[in-house]
Amino acid sequence: MQQAFRAHAPNRAGGVRASAARLKRSVACRAASSLASKASVESAIAWATKQGAKLEKASLSSDILTDKPILVATTDVQPGETLITVPDAAWVSVPNVAKTTVGKLASSAGLEPWLQLALVLVAERFGSAKSELAGYASSLPEDLGTPLLWSEDEARALAGTQVAGTLNGYLTFFRSTFAQLQSGLFASNPAAFPPAVFTLPNFLWAVAAVRSRSHPPLEGDKIALAPLVDLVSHRRAANTKLSVRSSGLFGRGQVAVVEATRAIRKGEALGMDYAPGKLDGPVLLDYGVMDTASPKPGYSLTLTLDESDKFVDDKADIVESAGLRTSMTYSVTPDQQPGEEMMAFLRLMNIKAMDAFLLESIFRNDVWGFMQEPVSEGNEEAVCAMLADGARAALAGYPTTLDQDLAALRSNSAAPGSRAEAALLVRLGEKESLDAVARFFEDRRATQLKRLVYYQERRLRRLGLVDDEGRTTYDSFFKDGIA
Repeated sequence: MQQAFRAHAPNRAGGVRASAARLKRSVACRAASSLASKASVESAIAWATKQGAKLEKASLSSDILTDKPILVATTDVQPGETLITVPDAAWVSVPNVAKTTVGKLASSAGLEPWLQLALVLVAERFGSAKSELAGYASSLPEDLGTPLLWSEDEARALAGTQVAGTLNGYLTFFRSTFAQLQSGLFASNPAAFPPAVFTLPNFLWAVAAVRSRSHPPLEGDKIALAPLVDLVSHRRAANTKLSVRSSGLFGRGQVAVVEATRAIRKGEALGMDYAPGKLDGPVLLDYGVMDTASPKPGYSLTLTLDESDKFVDDKADIVESAGLRTSMTYSVTPDQQPGEEMMAFLRLMNIKAMDAFLLESIFRNDVWGFMQEPVSEGNEEAVCAMLADGARAALAGYPTTLDQDLAALRSNSAAPGSRAEAALLVRLGEKESLDAVARFFEDRRATQLKRLVYYQERRLRRLGLVDDEGRTTYDSFFKDGIA
């Protein structure tokens, strides 16, 4: 089970205590974000406008707390109204970058779409042979905020976290990809890919730019960077969303649209949740931002059926019939109890011995439903032990303790908005979540197991053989001489 608490790679009292400390701090600080200057943002707006993009009901302003450039509504806006439009002619997309020399070569080499965009950004920002895309590439900030570009000393503050594990996986992959390009595409086309321009630092910057500037639904094979859209701030309490609509003659074109999801007051900052399904740590890694005003701390817990379990085939059939996979990842947070699906998966994982009869084919259509409630005291105790012990072991693997990180937060040892603070908040988010998991299951094991109603008792109640107090209803048969 220890594997469930390992860092990911390219892949209650304690919680309340930690969250309260963070909320106290969030009044005074904003999220760590990519440090775009007002001049560079103005340059980006000018370039995008020239390509046909429009700030329909938005304009550039400054955050009152950080003085960083942000977009605000220029008038009162109603839900569904359009704030920004960006036609596909202005996107940094595969069709558009294919018009450049580097883009053509990258496309001919069959490189993945994201890699094609990254190589063109390197050429347009750092090279001498530029196209019309150079205006956009040069407007992007040098500091994109993401740990992909942090120094070794800065990244060391993430030691022990899941973010650090994923970061190391990413860096290994991107460095390997760059090495393959050097010996392949770059070596075959030295004039288009001069070594002084296509360096590893420049490549990593471009990769980070593509990752941090692309938003659903412009992702995957349809990945594209839509200028102006990337100027909308990341906020969990979002008031806008991005969509793509058909445009032009016969709807053959496309336009990226930022529209209001609720009423927005004139002068209110525009915010979009970059990754609604992701926790703060992965958002920091992918986009270089955190929203400390509305934090979403947590820990990603991966549960996988044990291949050595003699019942693994039956269990796999059950979870697949329920629309799940044999390996599931659940987000655990400081202020939420484990969800029903996660608890059911854990109970199924721990079915053994006397409870194994539930895996028989006669129960196949019903067994997943049985897992929604406690199966047996032994099974529930095994679940509690697995999660409590695993969470405590994971907490012990960090270089610092939860209390040490809380003390660092209260002492303001990390400057607001700094990378040190971002790393501290990531560590706290993971640790307070693990601490909450450990406390929940420790308390459940110590105080709740004897009070729970298990499968056998529930079945007897349904048959009318046991009352709600757990007493048998057939004792009177013997007392009255009936049997």
